[in-house]
Amino acid sequence: MCIRDRNHFDVIIVGLGPSGSIAALLLETYGIKVLAIEKEKEIYNLPRAVTISDQGFRMSQLAGIDHIYEENSTVLGGARFTDKDLNTIGNAIELDGLISPNGWPPSSLFHQPYTDQAIREKLNNSKVEVLLEHEFKNLNHIDNQNVIKVFNLKEQKEVEFTCRYLIGSDGGSSLVRKELNIQQIDLEYNRDWVVVDVKLMNENTLGNQVIQVCDRERLSTFVPSHLPFRRWEFIIHEHEDKNTFLDEKKIQELISKWLKPEEYRIIRKAVYQFHSVIAKNFQKDNCFLVGDAAHQAPPFMGEGMMSGYRDAVNLAWKIAVTIKNELNNKLLKSYEEERIAHSKFVVENSAGIGELMEAYAQASDPEEVPRELVAKGYGSFVLPNLSNGLFFGGKANETMHSGEIFPQPLQYHNSKIVKRMDHILGSKFCLVSESKFCVSEENKRFLELLGCKSLILKKEYIEENSWLNFFMEQGKTYLIRPDRYIFGSTTSNVTLNELIDDLKIRINL
Repeated sequence: MCIRDRNHFDVIIVGLGPSGSIAALLLETYGIKVLAIEKEKEIYNLPRAVTISDQGFRMSQLAGIDHIYEENSTVLGGARFTDKDLNTIGNAIELDGLISPNGWPPSSLFHQPYTDQAIREKLNNSKVEVLLEHEFKNLNHIDNQNVIKVFNLKEQKEVEFTCRYLIGSDGGSSLVRKELNIQQIDLEYNRDWVVVDVKLMNENTLGNQVIQVCDRERLSTFVPSHLPFRRWEFIIHEHEDKNTFLDEKKIQELISKWLKPEEYRIIRKAVYQFHSVIAKNFQKDNCFLVGDAAHQAPPFMGEGMMSGYRDAVNLAWKIAVTIKNELNNKLLKSYEEERIAHSKFVVENSAGIGELMEAYAQASDPEEVPRELVAKGYGSFVLPNLSNGLFFGGKANETMHSGEIFPQPLQYHNSKIVKRMDHILGSKFCLVSESKFCVSEENKRFLELLGCKSLILKKEYIEENSWLNFFMEQGKTYLIRPDRYIFGSTTSNVTLNELIDDLKIRINL
């Protein structure tokens, strides 16, 4: 047996940041043979993600890591724009006490070194083969296989692997993207900012809201983070020396509006260029980009990591279905179709927050700021449904709710959530209805091949979850994808068997 045979995997993942890690864990749950390689030995220790959304929590459920975030996060109370004196201007959002249709608080704040380390430990205890201190070098396509050359940094030698599919999750400077010769589109928000994480030494008095400070002299952002940690971000002007903003005294000067130096300890600091860029393509042949390798957004909406999670969740189940059922790549073509437009929306609207901050800072009166800019602020940022892709008829349909995320049914006891239904349904296709349904024997076998689960919603679930009423009021049966987007639903004109027949055609099974 040649080395290539011994070193063959279904999927190789380059980069073990959040997107690569959740992709690896999801693929493992589907029984896919995965190799994950990472250049660094230790968890990345500079300031990065700090926010996980309700959908992010739901996606983490599918990978079995929701408890990691739940144990290491604080629910965000809201967000607002202020002037230099921290007086509220413009629109704001209040989030305290809310539970979204996804079954989680709208937004929570976590300390990434804790969560990353716990996720890494879960990976190390999984069936995923993890190689740290291994750097991706190049790839070739031979006999419909990806041949990957990797450099072992510890032993200083080159190793070769093959795989059917390659996932590049190796960050904004992605070597995989460069090797694939995929160009990026610059959406023209590029600003240098210093990001600082501190550990509070005293009782917290800073509140639980994100504050976007629209100060003409220096834009800044305060992020409550997960106690005892707090984060600040400060823009660096073009004429300023970026290195000076990493000096401790300079940082203390910037934070002095909120805290005295003895009230905190600086634990991490870094200068970043906040980008708004997106790759022209998210896939080429049997290779795919996810996370920052595919798109980079300024952090103002806290959606960077979430977009990477959406990439990984969307792609993982499609790869698994393709491999398990020995399909051609028809299903996988929908990855790019669904994710590019959605990611571009996130990048553009995240940059819009930065543009709105600048407009508020320059205006003598907040009312002078153009309405089209104000519309980009908090309270207006609603993620769109998916429009084209793997849906009944090939396009999202409002009547069928296709392209929308199906709400997560919750079970309550004494006003507390005791059960989230995705923990029961798992991470495969499912049928949801409030009454029994029948399908043909042929379609029953097809659903079994997909590992499709069925759920008959009890009346109490619908009664306890008001947002379910909207979906279930017409007695529909929903066919739901593993990423919890609705493929389609029964209507007066479409039967359940017709839904399933259309799905068979679209995934070529």
